[in-house]
Amino acid sequence: MMKKTLAAAVALGAFVVTAPASAVPGYATGRLEVRAGPDHDYPTVGFARPGSRIEINGCLRDWSWCDVTTRSDRGWVRGREIQAEYRGRRVAYGSPWHTPVVSFTFGSYWDNHYRNRPFYRERVRWERHYHDRDRDHHRRGPDRHDRGR
Repeated sequence: MMKKTLAAAVALGAFVVTAPASAVPGYATGRLEVRAGPDHDYPTVGFARPGSRIEINGCLRDWSWCDVTTRSDRGWVRGREIQAEYRGRRVAYGSPWHTPVVSFTFGSYWDNHYRNRPFYRERVRWERHYHDRDRDHHRRGPDRHDRGR
């Protein structure tokens, strides 16, 4: 019986998505569409319902996008669509969350989180998109993806 329980616990652990130790507890303010990168163009990896508990792993320096872990997925959401838990209260986007500043490095992020996803087969195309978007982002400025949204 003990061996079966241990085997089940080990098997279950293989499917649990864990957040880094520095993650900050947070909540979805609306229905979240979790993306495979910090842009609306990246594939959707999951969803979170309004009020759902998430872990905020970190945000880009301008807080436009945050790397989050939901109950079953890891990916990127708009910073303004989440709240952090700070000193027992929910605080809005832009407040002092004490969340780490992170960057998005396409290759390592996708390799660590999406190898088993169907869209990973198109990794070369998405990586090209990432490099093109990054070049365009620096040319036009950081707000280009916020226009009209």
